[in-house]
Amino acid sequence: MKNIVLLGDSLTAGWGLAKGENWSCQLISEYPNVSFTNCGVPGDTTTGMLSRFKSQVLEAKPDVVVLFGGLNDLNWGIDIGVVASNLNSMIAQAQHHGIKPILVVTSAIDPVGALPMFGNEPSTVERLRQSVETLSSVHSKKLKMMYGHGETGIEIVDAYQAFEAHAQKYGYSDLYQNDGIHLSKLGAEIIFDKLNCLITKI
Repeated sequence: MKNIVLLGDSLTAGWGLAKGENWSCQLISEYPNVSFTNCGVPGDTTTGMLSRFKSQVLEAKPDVVVLFGGLNDLNWGIDIGVVASNLNSMIAQAQHHGIKPILVVTSAIDPVGALPMFGNEPSTVERLRQSVETLSSVHSKKLKMMYGHGETGIEIVDAYQAFEAHAQKYGYSDLYQNDGIHLSKLGAEIIFDKLNCLITKI
């Protein structure tokens, strides 16, 4: 039986969604012959994920680890370079131990719906969104170039780009819960669809 660890924050834990609605729950339902361990911790940062990596990933010896984090780092003003460095460290450790990493580039936030959570300061929201865009357009490509080779080559699911493509046609609001940050059922389904395409091949 394949073993997959899901390491992340509230977007992995499924904060605010009904049981069975989050992308992690959908994967568990879709693959009954795969063992999934959800290690999503609401409020966690990539630094926290890195501190948990040995005990929750390496010691579990999974076939695959799904990494999905960074939004909380950026919310607290941590530089995007630190986020990329933490992800780099987890990806490198995973491959060194024969574990295939899948990186989910975090979704950003609703540029309008999230305003109340950020003091109604558009510049603050835009800075956070720009940081996620940099993670998508610059850092994820570098990680793919460095770690995208061999049997444990990294796979990348770019939730940021998927959400932006949806928003261009339909707007942002249906991708998020009322806070403009956490995933709606639709947002979770989009991520599930992207991951499902990869996991069927593993």
